[in-house]
Amino acid sequence: MKAFVKLMTLIVLFSLVVSCGGTPTATQPPETQPPATQPPATEVPLTANEQWAQANGLGPYQPETDDWAAIEAAAILEGKITVYANSGGIEDMAEAWTALYPDIVWDGQHAENIDVKMQAEQESGNVVGDVWFNSDGHIVYGKFVPNQWLWSFVPRDVVQPELTAQYPMAVARHSTDVIGYNNKFYPDGCPLTNIWELTEEKYKAKFFMEDPISDVSTMAKMATFVQNADEMAQAYLALYGQEWTTDELAVTDSFGMAVENAGYLWLKKLAYNGVVILSDGDLVDAAYAGLELPEGEEPGFGFTGYSTYEATLDGELNMAPCFGMEPVMGIFKTSFLAIANNSQHPNAAKLFIRFALSEEGFAPWFELGSYSAVEGAPVYEDNMPLAELLPQVYEMDPLFDWNNTSQVRDFMAVALLAAPKE
Repeated sequence: MKAFVKLMTLIVLFSLVVSCGGTPTATQPPETQPPATQPPATEVPLTANEQWAQANGLGPYQPETDDWAAIEAAAILEGKITVYANSGGIEDMAEAWTALYPDIVWDGQHAENIDVKMQAEQESGNVVGDVWFNSDGHIVYGKFVPNQWLWSFVPRDVVQPELTAQYPMAVARHSTDVIGYNNKFYPDGCPLTNIWELTEEKYKAKFFMEDPISDVSTMAKMATFVQNADEMAQAYLALYGQEWTTDELAVTDSFGMAVENAGYLWLKKLAYNGVVILSDGDLVDAAYAGLELPEGEEPGFGFTGYSTYEATLDGELNMAPCFGMEPVMGIFKTSFLAIANNSQHPNAAKLFIRFALSEEGFAPWFELGSYSAVEGAPVYEDNMPLAELLPQVYEMDPLFDWNNTSQVRDFMAVALLAAPKE
């Protein structure tokens, strides 16, 4: 009996040990959730214009290499090229183009207000012009690029060092507008040493220029003087020995137009000094550098193209640039090449840009004051080296001009209106 009790006791004790911490029982691991995954980034769909550019290898979609054999074959099938240019030189390209591409009909149009024409075509969907060939960079980058109305194309075998992601359009050439004088009346050189002298009583109504109010290109050049107001201020100080802010016209006028900097002051003083506004460049040149000026009358000065000096060399004018004037004697401007969105002849347009950037295509502008933007291109023998010219001119900034030209136009229009009348 005692043995049975002991056996039962051992069984109970063994059961307690097992239940309280003996060999652990196997457990299933907790179910694990698959790692969270981010939804794939949603690609921004291309606009219709971007899709067209991508299909035609333009702008950011241009291939790393250009297949010129394929481009030319496609251009021949297109059969035509239409170029809108603001220079008469376009007419001199016809013969060379036709010799190179007899199967592609040439339509090079010298036209004014190219931006108005091409904008209307883009908005209507009836695109006729294939190529923009114009110097209004502020319109290219301020309006046409944001609206995807123009696309860049630069042949891969052409080097243009100045191109950037911000300003990618092919550059056809650079040219210079200068302040010119009559070198027959002043045989010893330009009497001006400082640009502010044009605003002095001595030269009242003796400065001639194209109408900046109606001509957007001229107004953009005036905006460039505003952009370089600090240098304009230094030139004022150098000439008069005092700050520009002390000038009697450096005040808000009765129309509420404030003079924000020395660039604006120069424009206002030009207006108050009777600047003579003419309708085109030929009239400007004739006004101060013509051969038939009144005997003994001081002829004045004009804002004109540096290339006009060639007319002097040909005996047609008495004009020369005012080199060495402080702070500058002119404006350095740029002509751009770009392909119209939805062009009917995009491959012919590519061929044209390649042609325009070649020595043969540049030939109509191989002249005084004009410079190719292609690395290694020849320079006209009588041109001043760029290293000497650039310190004497202001280079235009397309986006500054776009953002400020309207304000500058309003300011100058009011100044011309408020200027004393004799």
